[in-house]
Amino acid sequence: MNESPALIQPLTKEKQQLVIDQTHAYIAQAVKLYNIKNKPLDIIFNLKGRTSGMYRVSYHLGQYNREIRYNPYIFSKYFEDSFNSTVPHEVAHYISDIIYGLNNIKPHGEEWKTIMLDFNADAAVTADYDLTGIPQKKLSSFTYQCSCREHQLSSIRHNKINKKRFKYYCNYCKKLLHFKEPASSFA
Repeated sequence: MNESPALIQPLTKEKQQLVIDQTHAYIAQAVKLYNIKNKPLDIIFNLKGRTSGMYRVSYHLGQYNREIRYNPYIFSKYFEDSFNSTVPHEVAHYISDIIYGLNNIKPHGEEWKTIMLDFNADAAVTADYDLTGIPQKKLSSFTYQCSCREHQLSSIRHNKINKKRFKYYCNYCKKLLHFKEPASSFA
């Protein structure tokens, strides 16, 4: 009998507060260490999928919005590891942004690694978690064609192409990818 795995419950409000407090503690440490002023930052628990944390900056109507997003399911399943590795990892991105600006450095470059070392944190870029029971995003796949083969692109890339924001090229023949219409099911 095939039993589906039990779904992991998201992080409790009490543990979310511990993560928020730890995030602020790392920021306070960096403010003293680098003699910088911190900038407004939202800390939210709405990240889904395979990623345990993400630092993001958006710009709207002359305002920068900085936020750290945490995955409440991965934090729930792997609290101690996420608490000790993901929190300093994302705060290091935030501090890198304040000191250097995101456009001036590589995401996991020397500047970020130095901050991680100053935090006495592991500078590993990814974690290898068993995601059984953690809700996953389901992306649609679209078929594209070049001169030499077919390619499967995610709905994210497909939408970027449709909005004329991106063009994708084949890594082999270097030709532009074109959407391949699905074959009609009518005979």
